[in-house]
Amino acid sequence: MQPACRCAGQAVTAAQKALRPLRLLPSGLTAVRGLHISSPSCLRIVPSSHAVLRQRTCRALATSSSAVHMDSDVAQLIKLIHDNPAQAVFYATGGGMQVAKQWISWTFCEATACFDNYNASQALTWLLTVPGASKTVLESRVPYAQSALHNILGQSTVNYASVDTANSMAKAAYQQAAKLSPFGASIVGVGCTCALMTDRIKKGDHKAFIATHTGSVTRSYSLQLTKGKRHRLGEDAVASKLLLNALATACKLPRDALIDNGLLAGSEHIQEETSEIADPISVLLKGDVQSVEYSSGNVVVDAPRGGRVYMAGSFNPLHEGHRGMLAAALTARQDTQGQMEGCYEMSVGNADKGLMPAEEVKRRVQPFIDENLPLVLTQAPLYPDKAKIFHNSTFVLGYDTAVRLVMPKYYGGHDGMLLHLAGMSHLGCHVVVAGRVATDDQGESSFMTFEDVEVPDAITDLGLFSSIPEALFRSDISSTQLRKKLAEQQK
Repeated sequence: MQPACRCAGQAVTAAQKALRPLRLLPSGLTAVRGLHISSPSCLRIVPSSHAVLRQRTCRALATSSSAVHMDSDVAQLIKLIHDNPAQAVFYATGGGMQVAKQWISWTFCEATACFDNYNASQALTWLLTVPGASKTVLESRVPYAQSALHNILGQSTVNYASVDTANSMAKAAYQQAAKLSPFGASIVGVGCTCALMTDRIKKGDHKAFIATHTGSVTRSYSLQLTKGKRHRLGEDAVASKLLLNALATACKLPRDALIDNGLLAGSEHIQEETSEIADPISVLLKGDVQSVEYSSGNVVVDAPRGGRVYMAGSFNPLHEGHRGMLAAALTARQDTQGQMEGCYEMSVGNADKGLMPAEEVKRRVQPFIDENLPLVLTQAPLYPDKAKIFHNSTFVLGYDTAVRLVMPKYYGGHDGMLLHLAGMSHLGCHVVVAGRVATDDQGESSFMTFEDVEVPDAITDLGLFSSIPEALFRSDISSTQLRKKLAEQQK
């Protein structure tokens, strides 16, 4: 079998899986799982045999590969992007990518699908064509239907082809990139929404809006194209080059690496706007963002990562007991959850003491930066609040904190406690408790574990809690004693 046919074989397998569940919509549109096409037109698919499907897929792949035209300067810029450590998620409204459209039409022969416009689709085709795309592209989605875009943004939009929509898409893409990447990764969210030339006369302007979001910096690019001066793919090429330049800028590539956008001199201009968060901690203290993460020199703003193991604490100071507890929790969860990432979490707000001053927060953050340890800041003092931010995550804490976690006074009563802890379980979260030495009212000290905590049967039945065995972790270091010792040394 030729290489192209081997690829075709894989494509055929994917196609057959996608074609199994066909659902006829009231409008006559056939929805195919795996082919995310939502438009007022119809998609008619005629079943083919495996051999015929393989033959047509080979022809589609060969033709689409030869049809991709890319200038040398575009290829060079994309190579620089792929060599950059940044990883990106792309959201673009409107029609699907060209290669996908060719694959559908050539493979299924009688299939028809109408795409109203192109939205910088060539940029995504180019990015995937140049070797190394897996280092850059985490995900690419085309939320063509209004409902699909609403689902991504979590809200409706008044004007789809606008700079505000592009900015919102870029921020949503950035948050998705955080979920798909490990701690320490440099991530970029890219949003693109266009109103370009179609197969019918448009009353409105032809325009493109592209935005990038890197957590602290959002850049948007607005362009109005001169109508009647280019064909359909010509307008898409301009928008695609603008997207590549925007991505390169977000990746902090030098300006001399950027390519010519192909604008008409004198009549077309790019309007660029930049907004920046100068002090993420101040923004967090104001309640404008949910989280601020420090990892491997990167600052990730308002993009919490679920599905991790979080060691929460005040870290005043950070010590070996904290490091050991997180390592033990990762080991304990590995048997049931597999390999997981660990991170420290600190709330800038305390249920009893209120918000920390910004300077105190920065002082506590600095040791993590110095030791290159991942830390995420929140304004969620209670664990049920943390669970709402970090879905499907495991929280590791000590015996004394576990005692407070099941105290009704923090939830407005017993029923409130039951409701909030059940909510944590519903969000897919788990709590791992490490034992520690505690002193009772008589002044007697002993090593206490989660089994010594009085937990209502209703909570026990949820399976929300588990323990770290003493053989796996025990640390008798006291943060209070460390602070006293440090204060004495400073005298």
